[in-house]
Amino acid sequence: MGKNRKNEFISTSEASRLCGVARTTVSKWIDEGLLNAFVTPGGHRKIERADLKDFIEKHGLAPKARTFEEGSKKKILVIDDNPDDIRLVQAAFLAAQDKYEVHSATGGFEAIYKIGEIKPDMVVLDIVMPDMDGFSVCKNIKSNPITKGIKVIAVTAYPDEEKRERALSFGIEAFFTKPLDLEALVKKMLSLLEQK
Repeated sequence: MGKNRKNEFISTSEASRLCGVARTTVSKWIDEGLLNAFVTPGGHRKIERADLKDFIEKHGLAPKARTFEEGSKKKILVIDDNPDDIRLVQAAFLAAQDKYEVHSATGGFEAIYKIGEIKPDMVVLDIVMPDMDGFSVCKNIKSNPITKGIKVIAVTAYPDEEKRERALSFGIEAFFTKPLDLEALVKKMLSLLEQK
């Protein structure tokens, strides 16, 4: 089926971000046999996503939502399995790092935990992803009373009216097609971020 094996395994540093703990803590869990992992020929430890998901659920480690502090930076989470599209949005906000923080996730599973961890003000969400599609992520955001206020912009390289209608039915704020018109996207992002 040509499944992307790379997305099924994550590093200890990524696992530490998802769990909201230090990387040394994740290494300790592995050493103590609490969390399954394997060592690559290069000596790096990799964890299967499914194992981490089970571990997080078993130990109640879903990161706690942080309270929003007045005057703090606006947080943007870019969820896309294409690193080039993530870098594009990150670069657009480089000059405004004093006002905005741009975070990223490369799949839907990681996105759900990142949303709980960083409590973003806005999510730029790719619809077509390998592990969990953007529709599932969007439904998760908009159906949860804690996260439903997050502004969501959906993007896709495979546009059709059905995708657009379905995305809009979940309550997204905007819909863009790839290749991204970065200027139009950033303009829309800024206008939505200024809304209360």
